[in-house]
Order: sequence, then C-alpha cells, then structure tokens
Amino acid sequence: MNTHSAIGPALGYYYQAIFALISLLDSQNDNAYVSIETFDDVFHEDGTTKNLHQLKHKTTSNPKISIKDGDLWKTLKVWCDFIITNDPNEGIFTLSTVATIDISSPLNVLKTHNEDRSTLNSLLLEEAKRVIDEREKVRQENIQLIKNGQKEKRIPYESRYKGCDAFLALSPSDRQALLNNTRINTSIFQISTAQSEVVNRIKRSTQPKNYISLAESIIAWWDREAVRSLTRERKECIYLSELQEFISKKNSELYNDGFTDDIDDLELPTPDISHTTHVEQLEIIDASSTQKKRSFNTELKARIQRGIWIKNNLSSASKLNKYDENLIEEWSYKFDEIKETSNTISEEEKKEKGRNLLDWTHNEANSQVKNISQHYNNPDLIRGSYQMLSKDKSVGWHCDYNLLIKEDDED
Repeated sequence: MNTHSAIGPALGYYYQAIFALISLLDSQNDNAYVSIETFDDVFHEDGTTKNLHQLKHKTTSNPKISIKDGDLWKTLKVWCDFIITNDPNEGIFTLSTVATIDISSPLNVLKTHNEDRSTLNSLLLEEAKRVIDEREKVRQENIQLIKNGQKEKRIPYESRYKGCDAFLALSPSDRQALLNNTRINTSIFQISTAQSEVVNRIKRSTQPKNYISLAESIIAWWDREAVRSLTRERKECIYLSELQEFISKKNSELYNDGFTDDIDDLELPTPDISHTTHVEQLEIIDASSTQKKRSFNTELKARIQRGIWIKNNLSSASKLNKYDENLIEEWSYKFDEIKETSNTISEEEKKEKGRNLLDWTHNEANSQVKNISQHYNNPDLIRGSYQMLSKDKSVGWHCDYNLLIKEDDED
C-alpha cells in the first residue's frame, strides 16, 4: 500500500477543523458557533444566518470544477438531504474549493448573491437526467448480457448518481430555492497558510512579537477541541465565546511575561521511561508503580512546557535556569536532613525517606516553592522539573544516590 494515499484525506479532515476555526474568528455575532461533520463538513451559525460549508481541499495541481464534477454532485446530495427536513431559505449553502471554474462555465453565477440561476437549474436538471438515463440504459444492457452468459458492464457515474437522484427528487420550488442560496467560493486558503490566516485575524488584539506564539496556541487548543467534539467528549458545537475566552487568557499570559499554560491544550505523547538515570533514581528507593507513573507523566509535561517557553521566548531559558537553582536549593534543605541521619538508619529506612522526599516534590513542593511567574501556577511544572533534575543527578531521593547510580548509567 502506498502510505501517501492517506495524505489527501487526512489533510481534508484537518482542513475542515481549520476552516471552522477561521469561520468562527470571522463571526459577526457574539452567539456564533460552529460544528464539524454535523449538517455538513462545517456548519456555522452566525446570528440568524446558517452557513453550510462543503469543503474540497484538493492536493492535485490546477483542479477544475464543472457541472459534470463528482464533487459538485456529492455536495448537492448533502444539501438535498438537509432540505428534506429544513427550509432551504434558512441557510446559505457554500461549496468552498481550491479548484477553479472555467470562464464559460454556468457555475460562475454561483460566485455572486443575486445573479439569475435559471439557466444553471436547467443545465443541472439536464445533466442529472442524462446520468440517470445512461445508468438505466447500462442496467438494461446487463440484463441481456447476463441472459447470454456474458460479463456485465460497469454501471457508470458511481460518484454522481446519488446527487443526481436527490436533485431530481426535489420539488421545483425547493430546487430553485437551493440554487438561489448556493454559493461557490474558489478563493479559499490552503492548509499550508493556516497559521498566517489566524495571525491575520488576531493582529488587532495582540502585540506583534506575540503573533506566532498566540496563533500556535490557538491552533493547538482548537485541534484538541475539534477532536473532542467529533468524539462527543464535549458538545459538538464550539462557541465563539469559548474561543474568545481562550484567546483572552493566552494573550494576557503572553503580554505579562510569556509563561503561558499550554499543557492542558495539547495531546501529549507517551511518557519516556527509557532514561536510565531517571529510572534508577526511582528503583533505588523501591518507588511504587503510582510514584513511577506520576514521575514519568509530570516529567513529560514539564519538559514539553519548558520547550514551548524557550521556543517562544529566548529569555525564558535563563529564567528557567535560575528557577532550577531555586528548586535545587529547596530540595537540599530536605535532602540534607536525611543525609545527616544516613549513618544511623537502615537501608530500608533510607529508601522510605527517599520515597517521602519524592512524594514531597509531588504533593507539597508546589505550595512551598515560589512559582516561576505570578501568572503561572500549574503544579506539574515543579513536579516535573524535579524529575528532569533527577535525570542529570542535580537532585535525588536516596541519600546515597550519587554513590548508587554509576557514571556509566548516565545518558
């Protein structure tokens, strides 16, 4: 199987989510919302206007669309199904595509709101009838071929006939209303420009130095919410007010000091449990499975969050180094007390005290160590940073960890 065969469909699904985001950012009504894969690829209600968007994000070069195009008839099928239970005058039906339309095509009337659609209606009816008639002709031929023991012919127009059937089944008034409310938009953005499309819409509300950081945060948050809406982990409708609240929060963090809280908005990979020193730090104190799991999870979160800060703001690296010094200092107060008693306690007691120290980093350090920023208080930064420090032996849990963990075990 060619692994590239899935790229087009995957981009198409991702494009739906990004298109929904851009549509919501362009909303004119405070109560606007979007949903993905409900009434259409993207359904956008902006006040009293219902927008049904069919999206055709082709990856082929110079695609064109005509009244014989399969994508057009698939789109009409979706809209005809919608009209069965809805008033066609209550919605705007938009086919958004990167394809072009020949200058002589009757579809050009759909680029405007008020141009007469009568000729297009007639041509679409003619095309729909031709498709259905030709399919029926082949069916009749196949009956005779089967009787003669011959191989059947393939029935043509497999990608079009359902749309043709649905269009013919509409009443004349519904067909005309559908076309009157149909638009074709051939100037949609490419998926490769998604970030710049978001940037263009947030320029008035953020500082130039934060354009990219804020846009990346918005897209990451949106990706997560879009997936949750599709899996029904949340309500399928995503409201403009939710998006505005997120942008306001993130913009405030960036405006103040750049220490944004990003982890809850990301899909995290599987924690890394292969770092030899990190694993041995936990094993030499007989850490429980719960302690190990928490250690690996928080290390991952802290590492990713710190990486985002450094990527977005070079000054964050020096601030993080200084913060690590504070963490090490607070740890040393606890560790030195254990170290003082190491000559008088058993090995089991050393392990127990080590487990207690590890638990301190998980459960108590956050309330005792000053946060890196007054605008950031996610406890997993402190928990995970201590795990990161344990990987290079800047901190440890067993009072003899520097002796028990050999140099060869370090990565």
